[in-house]
Amino acid sequence: MNKYLIGALAWALLILVLTLTPGKSVPDIGLFDYDKLGHAGIFLVQSYLLITGLYKRAGRGGKAFRYAVTGSLIAIIYGFLIEFMQSFIPDRGMELYDAVANIIGSFLGVALFYLHNKLFEQ
Repeated sequence: MNKYLIGALAWALLILVLTLTPGKSVPDIGLFDYDKLGHAGIFLVQSYLLITGLYKRAGRGGKAFRYAVTGSLIAIIYGFLIEFMQSFIPDRGMELYDAVANIIGSFLGVALFYLHNKLFEQ
């Protein structure tokens, strides 16, 4: 395991545990009132961590675009897999709009990656 991808892996495991918990076990707190924003935010972080980890692992010598595409695609596929797996969890279900929010969050992670690199690494 590459040290730059540890954060992305840890975040992915947290997402997995939280999203595959049966629905009745999920606490009803204010954070879950804005479900789609939560999905987008979670996958913004996942995409950003993946892209940054891939980019740093390559020693920043490669083209950032390749890592942005790879990282965001991994996050999008992961989001779809989680939505699919939720269809087998009691009181959970697969939702199209959750998947759309995951995709939007993944793309926002790409934007954050480029913004971060433009502002702080020139």
